[in-house]
Amino acid sequence: MKQYLNMKHSFLVRKSPFIFGITVSLFVVVASFGLFVKPSKAILEFGGPITNVFYCPCSWNLAIAVGLPSPGLFMYQPGVTMVYSFYQLFRPGPWVLGTYTPGGSCMQFIPYGCAPMAFPQGTITEVGTSL
Repeated sequence: MKQYLNMKHSFLVRKSPFIFGITVSLFVVVASFGLFVKPSKAILEFGGPITNVFYCPCSWNLAIAVGLPSPGLFMYQPGVTMVYSFYQLFRPGPWVLGTYTPGGSCMQFIPYGCAPMAFPQGTITEVGTSL
């Protein structure tokens, strides 16, 4: 019986560096794929003159219509949108340049609650304006 225990102990001692090496190698491979991944963001660009501004009182934001060269309807959401330069988002005329993420809604009051007034291309994340 004692010889059997010595043989079992000898087997474990010989195999443990091999098992330890495999374990460390697997950990390094898994960590290299999982720890250094940069998050991706679906950020798109827009720019052009502001052609119209729609106030959305029910959703507490603005729908901003932008003309050429990169036209569309975009949402200004206070607290989400970072505004740079001259802060001229509230009237037609100034040029804007910025980025947006898809999604958003412009809600308007109706007699029985709120209803969507416009469906924009996205919500502005960063924007700068001209005078």
